[in-house]
Amino acid sequence: MSALIFRTLYVQSTTQKLAGRFGFEAGLNLITGADNSIGKSTLARLPLWTLGCDMAFDTDWKNFDVRALLKFELGGREHYVTRHRDEWRIRADDGLWTSYEVGSDEFEKKFASLVGFGAKLPRRKEPWIHEVPSPEHYFVAFYVDQMRGWVEPLNSFEIYKYENWKGTVLSFHVGYRSAEYFNLDAEIAKGKQAVLDDADLIDRYTKAVDVLDLFAPEEELPTTDVELDSAIADIQGTMVAVKRREQRALAVLRAKQEELEITKVQIGIAKAAVEALEKDYDYANDQLESDVLICPLCATRHDNTLLERASLLQDRADAEHQVQELTERQSKIEAVVNTTLRRLDTVREDLSKLNRRFKRLDRDVTLKSILESMGTDSVRRRATSETNEARKRQRDYNKRLYTQRQELAELVDEDRDETINRYFRSELRELCRVLRIKPGFDIETATPLDFRKLVAVGGGADSTRMRLVYYLALHRVIQHYKTEVLAPLVLDTPNQQDQGVLNYSGVAAELKRRATDQTQFIICATRHHAMSQLEQDSHVIELDEAQLLSKEAFDRYEHRFNDWFA
Repeated sequence: MSALIFRTLYVQSTTQKLAGRFGFEAGLNLITGADNSIGKSTLARLPLWTLGCDMAFDTDWKNFDVRALLKFELGGREHYVTRHRDEWRIRADDGLWTSYEVGSDEFEKKFASLVGFGAKLPRRKEPWIHEVPSPEHYFVAFYVDQMRGWVEPLNSFEIYKYENWKGTVLSFHVGYRSAEYFNLDAEIAKGKQAVLDDADLIDRYTKAVDVLDLFAPEEELPTTDVELDSAIADIQGTMVAVKRREQRALAVLRAKQEELEITKVQIGIAKAAVEALEKDYDYANDQLESDVLICPLCATRHDNTLLERASLLQDRADAEHQVQELTERQSKIEAVVNTTLRRLDTVREDLSKLNRRFKRLDRDVTLKSILESMGTDSVRRRATSETNEARKRQRDYNKRLYTQRQELAELVDEDRDETINRYFRSELRELCRVLRIKPGFDIETATPLDFRKLVAVGGGADSTRMRLVYYLALHRVIQHYKTEVLAPLVLDTPNQQDQGVLNYSGVAAELKRRATDQTQFIICATRHHAMSQLEQDSHVIELDEAQLLSKEAFDRYEHRFNDWFA
């Protein structure tokens, strides 16, 4: 796979009448300035936002109503995309633009095909449907947010759509699993659900026949015409009334059972939130060794105070209260369900009484002959036919699933997985040596999936720098095994007050060594005398104290934006 290289970004605020143009180059790009709040992070996020990511901009920036155009290279060809709000467009070779809605299935498939991202993830509430995830899942391996990314790897975006997605996405990023594997796994999930759906269909038709047998037991009819006419009239009137009672009871039962299932799902989500918040608190309280988190690039200090950890406890208490409320609601719904079931029992008892009224019926004529006019036999025949068809489909699905599972197993190459692991370990080992970090784990057993376990001996600063080591090693694995288009590695350092010159110098040398013409690194850092080594032979984007966007640039590029967004 080739590399994705940002070239030119045009940005315009339609509300503030401001604009800007920013150029990027292959290799190392440094976004810097003397002030902490001049827009470095915003500029680093804008190319990803233009490509469809949901970025964490502040409220003031959101009010700018920004529209942007990004020119980038991919496979030696120039590409152009624009974004305004949730409208995303890409220009074809013939100059025509195709429009997509950000977040739509069509958009996510288009972006994934553009960068060769082949992972698929199951929906939360419909796990048998595996879909192409959003661009954030692609860039999560290449973007380190100013705050979130340095606390835990692969945490730079707020992604809550899927459960336990990081390991699955990583397995594609590093080359454990191919796009073919994910496509086949998605087909297997659909096949398994089809088997379950047919099993449910068979069960429902079986129960329907049982209900018919209950409502239409075979009995004798009167021996005279008068008695027969009277019995028929009695049966018809009573059956209509009982049927209506049954339909009302079943409607209530079905609605309450659906409500009960939804409540159970909500309880599960709330309990998962409690557990997640408890883990977040344990991590902040136990695994971070001080009240301060220090940036690996610049040694900036960030608070991990008692107040910050207390807020996690409050969130957990709120989630536990929600669990209690939902549990109480579940009990009330279950009470209604039980009451409705008792009503259905009463209906069945009434039917039993109806049947006992016809002890004197002639054995030569049965109640079935009367109920045939209401379609009983027709329903039975259809139920039998549909049940047979469903069983046949189940057999076909199970045969296909057996073959597909064998094919899926053949796509798992454990020798290749171990080769990838060895390459990853060699990168970790070399980076720890160069940056003088002593790992607090066994490198010889580490894998790219162990991102939560990679800590360093020596305190918070070294552990935070270990996260930088992880990102650099992961980037090199993706580059080496060519599993997808290699995106720019964007490292957004936190706002800085005190910078460790020695650490900055060591990191800078390693970044420059890795940022070749075949890759692109974008580094955000506040200007400091220790950055001189990082600036040498790098493309420097110097931001001054003025705004990121300007009125002069708006006037200069207004006609271009009018053409692009016509």
